Amino acid sequence: MKNQILILLALIAISLTCNSQSQRELYNQSTEAYKAKDYPQFLKLTQHLDSIRPLHPTYTYNLSVAYALNNDTGKAVSVLKKLVLMNNKIDFEKDADFDNIRHSAEFDKTLKLKAVLDKPIINSEKVISLSEKDLHPESLIYLEKQKIWLASSIRKKKIVSFDLKTGKCSDWFTESNFSVFAMKADKNENSLWVTTAAMPEMLGFSKEMEGKSEILKIDLKTRKISKRYPIDGNHVFGDLLLDEKGDVYVSDSGDAIVYKISNDTVSVWLDLKSEAFNLQGITFNDDKSKLFVADYLKGILVIEVKNPQNRKWLEFPKNATQKGIDGLVFHDNSLLAIHNGVKPIRVMQYLMNENQDIIEEVKIIDINQPEFDEPALATVIKGKLYFFANSPWKAYNKTFELDMTKFEAPILYHYDILK
Repeated sequence: MKNQILILLALIAISLTCNSQSQRELYNQSTEAYKAKDYPQFLKLTQHLDSIRPLHPTYTYNLSVAYALNNDTGKAVSVLKKLVLMNNKIDFEKDADFDNIRHSAEFDKTLKLKAVLDKPIINSEKVISLSEKDLHPESLIYLEKQKIWLASSIRKKKIVSFDLKTGKCSDWFTESNFSVFAMKADKNENSLWVTTAAMPEMLGFSKEMEGKSEILKIDLKTRKISKRYPIDGNHVFGDLLLDEKGDVYVSDSGDAIVYKISNDTVSVWLDLKSEAFNLQGITFNDDKSKLFVADYLKGILVIEVKNPQNRKWLEFPKNATQKGIDGLVFHDNSLLAIHNGVKPIRVMQYLMNENQDIIEEVKIIDINQPEFDEPALATVIKGKLYFFANSPWKAYNKTFELDMTKFEAPILYHYDILK
């Protein structure tokens, strides 16, 4: 595995679990076993690492290598295929550690899969570019009663309205203390619910803000905050949704918890820390009997709302990856998912069975779309999926200053689901 096994340990320190110290120790031990050519021990340690931090790019690569060095072609290729599905740019073809399996038909199929993932599939269409280049948008919403489009801003801690024909932006709400992530309105459009979190990319960030997050309830008539819901701890409230009663469900990627706000009280609705890593998009099915929440590493968890203990992780088909889902929207018995934690970035549609607990069919909406660079949350309006195709996460330097030469203005895309 050459360079791959010697990837900087700093990458591992950015762990999404609380046992990063033990991970480093295990990684060091696995490296020593590899160097000593103790391949059975190397396999044992990489299996352990993969179990506590699945789909980590280094651990997954090393696990495939470990199986290959132990002459287990089937498992080596199976893991390698998972790696290619989440990152088809990984350079493994000439790695001597795969010499044991290189001439197998299974290895050849993996090479072909890598090539297939390089081919573009483009179905979404560009709508408009926004006038505010450094907005750094995360989500968008259309308010039917007011006939306005809104976009949230990570960098500028605000919400703007924008013209769908010209892309011109105007400040709509500027009273957030932190970066603005998701937005949802109640069914009567009396209130707009917003998730916010302190991010180093936002203007005015200071070390004292680290880990702070809050949910805002904004009066849609006055555009003023009617209620703040701060929660102590290290949280990033990434997405939220509302049921028919107006109760709010919030996904927390910082602590793998789904919170619920009911009667102005915040409570833990479902603690998933023992089974999830990094919660992202959250959505209901049509009758709101099931809640789907994306995890950046594990895929999609489907939960019965009336009995949250009845839940299961959806099994993904063999030629699809569960990794990297950010935006998640339910529409017409399918889940529309934006995978931005993979290479290439893709937008997918997962068609469900009647009971909505099995993925029966996979449709690629977009893959290798040239303008896609960290698309995030999405919304469905009149049968069309809308999302911003790009955001400038990679344009910040080490001190979180934004280099305006490294990105384009936010580009809004849509996909006609009904086509």
